[in-house]
Amino acid sequence: MTDSCSRTQRQTSMNGSGIGNLCMPPSSITGSNRSRRPSWSDAKKVWNAGDEEETYSDSHTQILKKLDNYYRKMKRQILAFQSLTTGLFPNHLEPDRKVGHVVENVFCAISVWSLRQCYCKIDNDQGRAHELGQAAVKCMRGILNCWMRQAKKVEVFKSEQSPKDALHSAFNVFDGSEVDDADEVGQLQICAISIYLLTLVQMITSNLEIIFSMDEVNFVQQLVFYIERAYRTPDYGIWQRGSKYNTNTCELHASSIGMAKAALEAMNGFNLYGDKGANWSVVYVDVDAHNRNRTTFDTLLPRESASKNTDAALLLTVSWPTFAVHDETLVQSTIRKCIRKLRGTHGFKRYLRDGQYTDLESKDQRFYESTEIKKFDKNECQWPMFFAVMIIDGIFKNNQAQVDEYLAALNPLLRRTTEAFSDANSITNDSESDSLFLTKSQEEVSSSPNICEMMVHYYYVDHSRQQSSAQSESSDRGNNQQLPFACSSEILHGHFFLLGQAVWIICQLLVDKLLTITDLDPIRRYLPPSDRPKSNSRYSSIQDSLRYQYTPNMPKCMSSTSYEAVSAKKKTTGVITSNVTFSDLVIQVVAISESVRLQQVLATYGIQTQTPKQIEPILIWPPAELVKAYTNLGVNKKFGFSGRPDRPFGVLGTCKVYRICSKTVLCYPLTFETNDFYMSSDMTLLLDNIRSDFEFITKCWRLKGRPIYIMMLRERHLRGPQKSDLLELLTQIRQGKVSANIFVRLERLQTAISSACVEHLDFLNNSICTAMDWQSVSVREYKNTTEIGHYKSLTDVSKTPIIVEDIDYLNHEFKNQHEEELREFICETEISLGSLRKHALATYELYKTGGLDWMIKDNYRVRNHLEHLSKEAATWQHWAVIRFVSSLLHKMVDSLAPSVSNLLVRGKTVTIGVFGHEEAIIDKPIRPKEFFKILYSDSVFGRSIFHAVLLQELLINVSVFIQTSPQLFNGILKLRLGWLFQAMELGLEHLRADTEETVTLNTLSPNEIKQLMYYVLTTNVPQTTPQNIGEVEQRSSYEKRQMDGALCRVPADFFEHVWSILERTPGGIKLCDALLPQQPTLSDMTDYELNFSLKIEEMLSRISDPAYRCLVVEMFELINVLLKRNSELRFTQILDVDYLINEAVKLFQQQTNSNDPFQDFYNLPIQLVGGSTGYMVRVIINYLFNANLQKVDTTELNAANNTDICKIS
Repeated sequence: MTDSCSRTQRQTSMNGSGIGNLCMPPSSITGSNRSRRPSWSDAKKVWNAGDEEETYSDSHTQILKKLDNYYRKMKRQILAFQSLTTGLFPNHLEPDRKVGHVVENVFCAISVWSLRQCYCKIDNDQGRAHELGQAAVKCMRGILNCWMRQAKKVEVFKSEQSPKDALHSAFNVFDGSEVDDADEVGQLQICAISIYLLTLVQMITSNLEIIFSMDEVNFVQQLVFYIERAYRTPDYGIWQRGSKYNTNTCELHASSIGMAKAALEAMNGFNLYGDKGANWSVVYVDVDAHNRNRTTFDTLLPRESASKNTDAALLLTVSWPTFAVHDETLVQSTIRKCIRKLRGTHGFKRYLRDGQYTDLESKDQRFYESTEIKKFDKNECQWPMFFAVMIIDGIFKNNQAQVDEYLAALNPLLRRTTEAFSDANSITNDSESDSLFLTKSQEEVSSSPNICEMMVHYYYVDHSRQQSSAQSESSDRGNNQQLPFACSSEILHGHFFLLGQAVWIICQLLVDKLLTITDLDPIRRYLPPSDRPKSNSRYSSIQDSLRYQYTPNMPKCMSSTSYEAVSAKKKTTGVITSNVTFSDLVIQVVAISESVRLQQVLATYGIQTQTPKQIEPILIWPPAELVKAYTNLGVNKKFGFSGRPDRPFGVLGTCKVYRICSKTVLCYPLTFETNDFYMSSDMTLLLDNIRSDFEFITKCWRLKGRPIYIMMLRERHLRGPQKSDLLELLTQIRQGKVSANIFVRLERLQTAISSACVEHLDFLNNSICTAMDWQSVSVREYKNTTEIGHYKSLTDVSKTPIIVEDIDYLNHEFKNQHEEELREFICETEISLGSLRKHALATYELYKTGGLDWMIKDNYRVRNHLEHLSKEAATWQHWAVIRFVSSLLHKMVDSLAPSVSNLLVRGKTVTIGVFGHEEAIIDKPIRPKEFFKILYSDSVFGRSIFHAVLLQELLINVSVFIQTSPQLFNGILKLRLGWLFQAMELGLEHLRADTEETVTLNTLSPNEIKQLMYYVLTTNVPQTTPQNIGEVEQRSSYEKRQMDGALCRVPADFFEHVWSILERTPGGIKLCDALLPQQPTLSDMTDYELNFSLKIEEMLSRISDPAYRCLVVEMFELINVLLKRNSELRFTQILDVDYLINEAVKLFQQQTNSNDPFQDFYNLPIQLVGGSTGYMVRVIINYLFNANLQKVDTTELNAANNTDICKIS
């Protein structure tokens, strides 16, 4: 948003004055005066921006009169309902009106606070500013007190994220207790916590005192922990319904994640005591958690969730009050989609097929039946409140046309009474209301003290009026103009819909120019983060990416038309291509050598490094020590709160400088952590991860100051053939440019700190710091020269041999040996390259006997020996032993949960299992403990020890590829890791130059696994083969089908094609003895819905042969083409896909006399003449035109290949 805008055309219905630009220039807001309330003269200057000659008709007296009118409205319409004891507001739909909902209460508090902001501008306010401010404080504290009673839930939810442990979102307004008979259904609302925290910051910034004690400060810090994992926490959403099917199912909601992201930005470094607060009342936010929420939110938009294509809640997320995203493209596409899908004549639908409050919904049942949702199509309730939200959005964007349009649409929908809410009979009916609107102007209505404008809760389609009217049954139900709408009944009983009424009052204050957008948004959420004021530089602040990026020749666009007008012009003006954005962020790299000897070796190549001794008194910590330090954040014994959960810090968190008790501490990234998963032992992968870290920091760094990246160099990094690659990377860093868009600078640590991002950990007091052993936890200089693989100079560096020896743990020489013989071998045989495999197998036999704690000798257990073997195997790069031992130790990667969330938000489903056996389906984010149970269960670890760790490698690599190259996963909806493993084995088999080679996936390095996965994913894309793979001969049709089937890849629009087939198949579709009925599938779902695609993918998952799966996909595509070209055709019986394929293979056998018909059919090319397509088309045509065709038992074509093709895998 620009600082000054041109004058807009004035609207007669808005007191004869234009909106203009209501924002103050960021340059005029400083840290010292950000909380100062501007006077009315200041406000007029703001309204008068760019037009000093315009005069206003409103005098000071008229302003006071308007404020007095709004004060009376606030007392009658909002504050009259506030509880005397808790300060909460009741919901008009609840029995006895004793239940208050958090979201509704927050908006009521915002409306009261907004009027207070207006009164703060005048001197003689008769105490009303204080009264209104305290009313808002009372409501906010009432919510806080209700939540503090559930402190035990907060502590459990931090680590479990389970709906049963969620804070409640509805309370008794009289005593703040949990609602009687309330359960966990609908209570988990991440958005409720987030919008509360965001409003808390807004109000405290405006000089309201809401937080009174350190106990409350600690509780708010715990609420921040509560929402930090919103990106992987399915909830019930702002409407408390979960998925649109209303079956008590949680799902990831973009609105909840976006609000959490905005709340984290606002809370980061914020002092809950306001300007009077000290360092210990500051709230801290994990910058990596914020980044994960940001990327997840941006990825989900403009979709709301898996079941909801869009949702009106997104209007509250991308616009006021949240302003969760400032990417104009995302904002515009999200709002336009909401308008296109949800806008009606009487308001916005909440989401498509929303049955709540309709007269078709059964009032006796809480959840819907499976076939019920279809009847709500085009019968959804419409909420006029969102017209007011769009008016506020237009004012923030200075879009006069949008404000005019939605004011004109909203005014006829308001209901008016002459005596507030005391007399229900004074409410006008529909015709009276319309005549009142026609006879009274907006100014007369708003200025009259006896006229009360009431925001209707919703308008519903009145089917009783429709049946009694003269309309015929064949009228067009899709035309909203022909549907008879009736308003909700709370108006007739004199009750206010407080949420809508609060939004409408705020809207009126803005329209009448009594409230400015800077009053309504003191922390300037509507501005890009880099333009917002930051009063305290002691703590890190989240900036916008544009601070480090620039776009050449980017035109500035001013909006003077509505969203509909813009959408209409889109067809005629065409699409404007976006400009390329470059980043000028410089990453400061500090290279730390673990020893003086390594420093001297690198100096011969001109690489200047520092040792831990040379950077003193600055300390370098492992990332695990920083996690331990943060466990003291938010600790409170009264509540029973522990500190920050034991979550590892990401690369962004380790790029900050930390000030802890007058000491300066830095952390090296997890990339260099030796105690982490074994993947860090692969030097080639380590170098690739360093480059990935640089790319990630360049893309995602949004903090004030430059990042400092600590490269922890160890002596073992120079061993092996990757030594030259490491030196090449260090040389590029020294030259200052790793790639075309990544800029780095090799610095001394003492020099880099001056421009770094500094975070003061003031919650670590002197008592905690005194007990901390600073030297033992810090990185120290390495001086031991006796271990294997160390050296005095470059001439002493030994080359690591390439080992391709696999481990067969089912058949080996130690299988039947006695326990004492195994102990004797382990204790007496020296560990060397030749004995590593034998040591691993001997230890495995002891592991089977007594587990990891089985004793080998005094104080030396199986666990100790496996850990020792792991280190030695890492030295020799024996990957089969490393993986085998790591799996026995049950090792886990820390970043599995974020990796899965990264896949889920892109619409993918993940399955974990061994190929050909049962799989665990992951369709929502799960906790690391659940991953551990799946990987080390009998279905994975029990079937293949190597799979437990290899599947983790695959999951990490898939997550990286879907971020960097999402096009590789086009057509892949379900990522079946066991099948991907099978595809990689097929790819490796195809790549082997010699059929007698013993190379297996177990023996490949992690980097080679990553390269092989890339090769498999790009198998049918020309010119995408990695350099290490080399040229590969063209695959046969059978190999292509195997690969595509193993990857579960389908053509573009495949699922929409299946939907079209199902529409013309009344009997349904049958595959592998599973029937997909036409009804209620078509009535419950839509063709664009993600859940329908997942249902089809579930049917395809019953196939156990990858090549056969590919044939099934080809069959569906051919059926769709035939039906599309012949619109009159339809299937009169069940579409049995297995029968059609068997008939096609049978026809092929009859014409070719093949001895192995299925295998030969798989090898046919996909073409009409001489290929599989011709046989399939003939079978489909016969099936379509022969309605009386009776299926006969066909002979087994190939018992070996056709056995159990369809089974649950």
